[in-house]
Amino acid sequence: MHRFSLPGSLLGTAALLAACHGGSNVAPDSTAPVATTATALAVVKPVVDCTQLAAVDVTDIGGAGSKITSATVVTTTLNGSSVSICAVKGTLAPANTFEVALPVSTWTQRFAELGCGGLCGSVSDPTQQSSFSFSYKCPLVQQGGFVTAATDMGHQGNDAGWTTDPQKQADFAYRGQHITTLAAKKLIKAYYGQEQKFSYFVGCSDGGREALMAAQRYPNDYNGIIAGAPAAHFQVQNSVFHGWSVVANSTTGDSTGNSVLYPDKVAVLHKAVLAACADTPDGLISDPRACNFDPASIACPAGAQDTGLCLTQAEVVAAGRIYGGPVDVKTGMPMQIGRPLPGSEGNWVGVEVPRTGSSSAPVPVKSGVFSYNIVTGAYNLIFTGTPAMPNIDTFGYTDGSFYSTYLLENHPLNDATNPDLSAFKKAGGKLILWHGWADQHISPMYTILYYEAMQNQMGQTTVDEFARMYLVPGVGHCGGGEGDDSIDLVSNITGWVEQGTAPGSVMTYKLDSSGSQTASRPVYPYPAVARYTGSGDWHDGANYVSDAARYNVRTPSWPGSVLYAPYAPKVQGVPAP
Repeated sequence: MHRFSLPGSLLGTAALLAACHGGSNVAPDSTAPVATTATALAVVKPVVDCTQLAAVDVTDIGGAGSKITSATVVTTTLNGSSVSICAVKGTLAPANTFEVALPVSTWTQRFAELGCGGLCGSVSDPTQQSSFSFSYKCPLVQQGGFVTAATDMGHQGNDAGWTTDPQKQADFAYRGQHITTLAAKKLIKAYYGQEQKFSYFVGCSDGGREALMAAQRYPNDYNGIIAGAPAAHFQVQNSVFHGWSVVANSTTGDSTGNSVLYPDKVAVLHKAVLAACADTPDGLISDPRACNFDPASIACPAGAQDTGLCLTQAEVVAAGRIYGGPVDVKTGMPMQIGRPLPGSEGNWVGVEVPRTGSSSAPVPVKSGVFSYNIVTGAYNLIFTGTPAMPNIDTFGYTDGSFYSTYLLENHPLNDATNPDLSAFKKAGGKLILWHGWADQHISPMYTILYYEAMQNQMGQTTVDEFARMYLVPGVGHCGGGEGDDSIDLVSNITGWVEQGTAPGSVMTYKLDSSGSQTASRPVYPYPAVARYTGSGDWHDGANYVSDAARYNVRTPSWPGSVLYAPYAPKVQGVPAP
């Protein structure tokens, strides 16, 4: 997912959003609770001065021209306390800018590489708490226990020039995060006189893709990986998926038209969906796949003069197209296995529909719409070298051969959909996948599809030994939405890696603007869902229990199924160590 309209590092090293927030082993309180599940590891102090790290040679990792550009002690505030950090900046050739934050007096022998969102292009400051965990309380983060690292993945800014450079394509696809991790580990050894005991990767959106790429390409890099809302199917996501979001809501059926649906009518649609399908006391949908809402159910009567609280026929069609996706006209198969699901409508504004305008004040379908920008931004990464390259209006929306004709060439470069994680499991790695059911950018159906592909490839019993998946009702892309979007998965992954305690139920929380907790409810390993017991305050997660799946149908075959079979990764440019 490309970060065109989102501020700062929202999808960058906000890698621990919904990844280090609270704890499943403590009772809800009026304020955000603190998890305490991690192994107690001794604090290790530096053996050299921070400034000496400027002399560390990293050419063995990045090649000629790689260098440390600065190493200075800075002070940051974590959980209200000042923490001293040795902040190291550098470049790994040809152009991977990176930063590593090494605690001066609080390091607990752990390292975390932080995913970069969108098409990256900037380094989010790893010394800042917001880069690591947003606002919830996770002791390992807030006490300054991790060395953290971040990278821009080989390019600066989001101009299209880098997308045609084979080396920068490779650095973005897989190499940048790996070599940054190697550099961070070398700096750890130089600074503390010992290696880290445990290494982790945490990312969301494209950071989730990077997380899965690490498990697939570099199974020994990390002991534990958290992959949130992963854009693992990069090729499909940034062509047919987002392209359809544009043309589906267009008056002309292509990118030249005006929008059909606007924020006012999306709000009407969302209210109707929740009225029809919400099955929890907080008005959320436990599993949107079980919701059979038809937009035609709120169609305006024929000849209606006031259409403010209903959908016109054109709006009904546009909503149905956004939900349903295109279909192969020859086979009748869906061209996409996942679209925005019922209950996500409140998050469509700025992604599937424009931020402004109305039926009486129409705006172009591509105006202010994230989906249009991401397709044009990622175009050269996907279609380099393919014949008669298509565009947003001519993607194979009705022809399943589009996938084999156009997307297979760079699939093993950009995608992270290889379901064979046997090398990662053999190395002792643990994986937590998570996704918000109301994600407006990446359909949770694709994360379910990948999880099922892992089960098909390796067997469910084997997958259960090293992987878990959590789907969070009402939560949007990497957080936000109406659901409880704060969740501590860091304590769960460290507990699993370091203590062998496989995660079960995990408490999620809703915070107000001041950071105070207003609600909580548990999530359970997929496919189980939370059920309110019917007794006690429904805002209190203690009053929920695990319940059977609401939906039990496996993902059907579709033209893109070929992208979820084992494949050999594509390597180009300077090889990674």
